[in-house]
Amino acid sequence: MAGTDVPLEFQKICKRNGLSLSDSQLNLLARFVDGLIEWNTKINLISRRDQENIWVSHVLHSLALLFYLELPGGIRILDLGTGGGFPGIPIAIVRPDVNVVLLDSIQKKTRVVLDLVERLGLTRVSVWTGRAEEIHRTKGAGGTFDLVLARAVGGLSDLVRWSRPFLKVSHASPELLLVGPRIMLSSPVLVALKGGDLEKEIAQTKIKEPVRFIRTMRMSFEGSFELGLEDKKAVIVGI
Repeated sequence: MAGTDVPLEFQKICKRNGLSLSDSQLNLLARFVDGLIEWNTKINLISRRDQENIWVSHVLHSLALLFYLELPGGIRILDLGTGGGFPGIPIAIVRPDVNVVLLDSIQKKTRVVLDLVERLGLTRVSVWTGRAEEIHRTKGAGGTFDLVLARAVGGLSDLVRWSRPFLKVSHASPELLLVGPRIMLSSPVLVALKGGDLEKEIAQTKIKEPVRFIRTMRMSFEGSFELGLEDKKAVIVGI
């Protein structure tokens, strides 16, 4: 049966936080995890410890963003420094109406995610290999993205600098709109998934980089404390 390899607790937490997954989506997530673990025996994509907790440490952490953010259909998302495909592939599975580009500078990692994307039949997902500082020019991708996602990649000021050329120019008011329990992204932004104390990092970013706004969102969802994810945060930066 579809989804039988997906932990029941994972499914329950998603549902409790307003993210209902279909059997086909659960099946794709399970196939993604199986494929990633298979590749991880050949290429070090995630630590062995994280592999044991992959559904919580990686898949749920990636999808938890959708507990808080309402993504408009059809938007273009760049997963900056995707590594093994997080958070881009889980988001692309759950939101097949958005377009996702997975970017990493390490070719052996992009070969893996390309294989996984092809296996899963994710037709609205592309994979790019290159440095963020350069590839927006070589791919003609300057000013073409609505959202840049970065998970455990670099310092915030570097992420702002790398993301700026990719994001569309915004003329909207620099505010985040609350739609029900979620935030609607009304203008192009960077969203960095981070943990720990970010005050110093944010203060330094404001000095180094001109930004429209920076908002920190604690990702304390139902079940996060029991799973040890209560310290995780999403930093939303209007550039």
